[in-house]
Amino acid sequence: MRSFKRSERVADQILREAAGLVSDLVRDKAGVFVTVSKVEMTHDLRYARIYYTLLDDKPELVERVKAVLDNRTGQLQTAIAGRVRIRRAPEISFHYDVSLVKGMRVIQLIEEVTAKQDDEEDQTDDSDDA
Repeated sequence: MRSFKRSERVADQILREAAGLVSDLVRDKAGVFVTVSKVEMTHDLRYARIYYTLLDDKPELVERVKAVLDNRTGQLQTAIAGRVRIRRAPEISFHYDVSLVKGMRVIQLIEEVTAKQDDEEDQTDDSDDA
């Protein structure tokens, strides 16, 4: 059985608390649906990097969400600190998580290659019949 470090347990707590707070705030202020994807904590629990994703990755939406989060970081940090029971609240920062966008692009490329191979096989089968 794997034992979890304290920083991982605190990161999980912060993720649960931040998910609702961030989603509600951004939906209210920017009209965009946001998901908190992960939280990375330093080992000393002083800093937390909160990563978020958007369903629509248009640059103007990404910038709008970043502006809302940057503007409300202190408010969110206070709210999270009130919900997560640790001696000293970590300093939080928000970061756009590009892994979802990159993953979707990889899937799209695989589908394109597969479709091209299927088309080539169909053409080969048609010429064999002739």
